[in-house]
Amino acid sequence: MKFQVLGPLTVLGNSGPVALSGVKQRATLGHLLLHANEVVATSALMRALWAGEPPPTARKMLQNAVSALRGLLAADDTEDAHGGPVLLTHAPGYLLRVDGDDLDLTAYRALADRGRADLAAGTWSSAARTLRAALDLWRGPVLADLAESGTDWPELRTLAQARTATREDLYEAELACGRHDDVLEELRTHAEREPERERLCAQLMLALYRRGHQSDALDAYRRTRAALASRLGLEPGRVLRAVERAVLDHDPVLGQPDALAIMALDGEPRRPLPTAGTPGPAAVPPASAVGFDTRPAPRPPAPPALPAPPRATAFPYPAAPAGVLTEQHKQLSMLLVRTTLGKGLGGDPEDAARLSGELAVAIRDEVARHGGKVSGVLGPVTFALFGVVRTREDDAERAVRAGRAILRRLRQYGAGGPVPVHGGSAPRVAVATGDVVVTCAADGTGAVPIVNGAVPQSCADLLRTVPPGGIRVCATTRSGTERSLVYGPAGPDGAAEPLGTRTARMDTAPALVGRDREMAQLGGALDDVARRQRPCLLTALGEPGAGKTRLMAELARLARRSPHGYRVVTGHSSWCDRDRPLALLDRTLASASASATATGTGTGTGTDERAHDALARTVHALFGTGDRGTWLLDRLGPLLRAEPPGPADWPDLATAWRLLLTGLAAERPLLLVLEDLHSAPDPVLDLVTELADAAGPVPLLLAVTARPELLDRRPTWGGGRRDALALTLDPLDEPSSAALLDALLAAAGAGSLSADLRRDVLARVGGNPLYAVEYARELAAVGHGRPAGPPSMPRHVRQVVAAHLDTLPPLAKAVLVCASALGGVCCADGVAAVGGVDRTEAAHWLDHLERRDFLRRSRHPSATGALRYAFRHPATREAVDALVPRTAREDRRRRAEAWAESTAARLTV
Repeated sequence: MKFQVLGPLTVLGNSGPVALSGVKQRATLGHLLLHANEVVATSALMRALWAGEPPPTARKMLQNAVSALRGLLAADDTEDAHGGPVLLTHAPGYLLRVDGDDLDLTAYRALADRGRADLAAGTWSSAARTLRAALDLWRGPVLADLAESGTDWPELRTLAQARTATREDLYEAELACGRHDDVLEELRTHAEREPERERLCAQLMLALYRRGHQSDALDAYRRTRAALASRLGLEPGRVLRAVERAVLDHDPVLGQPDALAIMALDGEPRRPLPTAGTPGPAAVPPASAVGFDTRPAPRPPAPPALPAPPRATAFPYPAAPAGVLTEQHKQLSMLLVRTTLGKGLGGDPEDAARLSGELAVAIRDEVARHGGKVSGVLGPVTFALFGVVRTREDDAERAVRAGRAILRRLRQYGAGGPVPVHGGSAPRVAVATGDVVVTCAADGTGAVPIVNGAVPQSCADLLRTVPPGGIRVCATTRSGTERSLVYGPAGPDGAAEPLGTRTARMDTAPALVGRDREMAQLGGALDDVARRQRPCLLTALGEPGAGKTRLMAELARLARRSPHGYRVVTGHSSWCDRDRPLALLDRTLASASASATATGTGTGTGTDERAHDALARTVHALFGTGDRGTWLLDRLGPLLRAEPPGPADWPDLATAWRLLLTGLAAERPLLLVLEDLHSAPDPVLDLVTELADAAGPVPLLLAVTARPELLDRRPTWGGGRRDALALTLDPLDEPSSAALLDALLAAAGAGSLSADLRRDVLARVGGNPLYAVEYARELAAVGHGRPAGPPSMPRHVRQVVAAHLDTLPPLAKAVLVCASALGGVCCADGVAAVGGVDRTEAAHWLDHLERRDFLRRSRHPSATGALRYAFRHPATREAVDALVPRTAREDRRRRAEAWAESTAARLTV
């Protein structure tokens, strides 16, 4: 059975087209095909099928559509023993398993990726053939029949943009092959249809120029410039301006096969190198795309020991809205993986290509699972970046864990074990961390980001020192991850080999100060739940480092010492759960079983058979060994073995989890602590709210912690419930911050601080307990040699604040940059003047930033009567300033000064 979605939805069986009945059935199949071989949550399918509020019978209608599709798939004669399309129930929804050859979308993506790789490698003729074949699979807009009936899914727009990008890649390959005559009319048609696409305009200008039509090429530039100005209010980007200058100057660079790529790298026309003039890749150092040396260099006589990263294709980024940062200072981690196949493949290029593809897929999967992004592949080396799209406070740890996971996974191919891959050498992995300047699209998506700085070169140098089958990380990476990972001895360069995960925390918990009001509320909640025999949902919200985990630890201590005899069960959501959305349930089951049977501390991972035995004892003690106990154990047991739920669907699993916890609470008051719920998937959030609503008359205190982002996803979280309590952890007041800092310094043996230094540190701590811990650690490390001036922001604090900033939309972050340029206190008029945005839009984002606790509203309006805002935390402003390159920061400050002067002049008139 074949499926086609690149056009009207078509199903081809052994006997011809297969009829589909009903819009809902077609939409269900279409949405599942867009996510073929992926688990699609039931809630996501319902949102796709019903644009507004689903009807009460929506779930039943969806189940009917799925049942009909299963009958349709089973009825075709093509399904045999070696596989065919299968629609499976897979918590928390459904999975449509389709072979890659049976779906035109999968075939298109494979061809487009292969063509793009050929384009980056400079094999333009092969790239053109492959990209043309990819585009030939399209028969019209994606799911054209559903779109005609009003379906408007984000996936449809994304695939339409992907088709346009593939077409532009094809034109670039054809132009590099010298076939400008063949594509000129296609280029002209598409450029007239989409005049605001700069890359398309540049390709048309190049084709026209090579035909000798310089004036027509300049006319095309003027049309695009006018379209950008009228529709978007923007000027052409630097690369399109560079093409215009090259056309005006008759620059010889336009004769280069990859002229547009050269100008995309440099932003300026460049004279052809001495080796140019013959077909094939120009001698442009490909490393320039990720920050290596970009100076022209002669072609080396032999391949280098370590290839440089692949260069970016031309025009990778659309023009950004006014004020949005497309160039930022960041601290990121780079991961390099080198695999070599060797000579044991018998000279068969297909075998080599197949094995190389399998290795590439394995590496990409692990990088994506740990939150990174593969930025390029060149020969045996894969380049991955952590923190380039979105900064996270644990980017370095993610990169190291990804490197170790890659080595483990490649062992199935013999790579890294005693027998290398088909005679090749075992893989090598290196991780380096440092400060760079990143240039990327305004929303962080698009082509390979451009990274400038020393990190790529230092990571490449480190890779050369790694033994076969090994991994080494730089000194900066090691120092930033030693609290969670164990390392071997460091070498002379400070680099070391990660040996495993640290099982015990290196730091003792800081003293809990300044939370007397919160502790009184928590103690009252424990008493009320036990006295009233009624569940309560308690939510603790706070910015990173506010002390949510520390507060929950104190709540657990109070519960264990309570005269009511509380049992404590814990669980937490983690970034490691990307491919295991039910892992939070797994951890609570392990903790509940350990607590109920007194066999552990409640921190089990759920993968040990002893945890399953403990769960069985708990279930049998609560529900007996009959049908009910067996039913519960059958549905909960697979979670503890990290297995798929099997035949049980999501509602059954949710019911079993809820019954176990309410059974424990009925036996004895229960405190269930779930941490970092802002990172939990939607089905888990649904289950937590259902537990709070449907637990019944049992003493269950459900305490969850989250960052304020949870309210962006669930604005009504906790609202409308009879028994719900929400705590917002505000920054500590100055006396509490001082007491905490003094306690931390005394515990570290750092001695007392001078009055000025202590005052400065407290200002930088700003009432955040985590910042106090990090500043105390920095001061203790410096000891008596500490400088008299203000301390610099600790690296971990900077990462935490930068990660928090990256949760904001690009325009909101741009408003913060303008607020800093205005001296840290701003109003909508000032932001509009400095950032070049509309005043109404500036006011909207200022209000958004206040609700997200980045800014606070001043009680005193500006001289013109406008609302004023100030940074809530000094570290936020310091991190915002660190994001912006010096030239951009100075430009904004000049505009801020000019606006302040003009405002003062108007007020004095």
